[in-house]
Amino acid sequence: MSDWYYAANNEQKGPINESELKANLAGNKLPADTLVWKDGMDNWTPANQVSAFTFRPAPTPAKIQPPVAAAPVTKTVAASPVVDNPSSTTPVDMSTIMGIPESLEVTAEDAERHKVMGILAYLGILCLVPILAAKDSPFARYHANQGLVLFLLEIVLLISTNVLAVVFSMLSLGFINFFLGLVHLVPLVLLILGIINAAAGKCVPLPVIGGIKLLK
Repeated sequence: MSDWYYAANNEQKGPINESELKANLAGNKLPADTLVWKDGMDNWTPANQVSAFTFRPAPTPAKIQPPVAAAPVTKTVAASPVVDNPSSTTPVDMSTIMGIPESLEVTAEDAERHKVMGILAYLGILCLVPILAAKDSPFARYHANQGLVLFLLEIVLLISTNVLAVVFSMLSLGFINFFLGLVHLVPLVLLILGIINAAAGKCVPLPVIGGIKLLK
């Protein structure tokens, strides 16, 4: 293998064997475009244009990407009936159903003029009389409202107690029907209180049903 010569700092260096020169070029001890020559070449030639010193760059090792953390699996859960609905756990305000018992201040003239209408309001179906005949009287309408509620309550109690009486009789529990009959004392007491208030010209709510308003 012929010896090589190279130029460094404007001076000719060599001779040097090919493997040593190649090692110097590969180790960057000499620039890649260092002029080199050996016997048989016409001119000095940059080393990186000579096949003997043309190095194939070592393959760059592939960069290993860090493992990507898997996105957390989101489990779809059926919506609960109470989600985003805090009112579902709020107790029912009975005042929205039963209303708030309120007294009514009326003129002495209205109360005196419509006392009879106020009394009729508590006599069962006769509650329709003040409803139809004294529409413009706050006094009569107040008692007509309570009388109407009381009338409907009596109907509900009558139907429910009769049904229960049949059921208890079929179960040989007829003695309970006596206690069911006592339930009807409640509307009777309310009826008497309503008549007393109407006769006295007062508009005060009855217990239990006083907050229910069916008439505007």
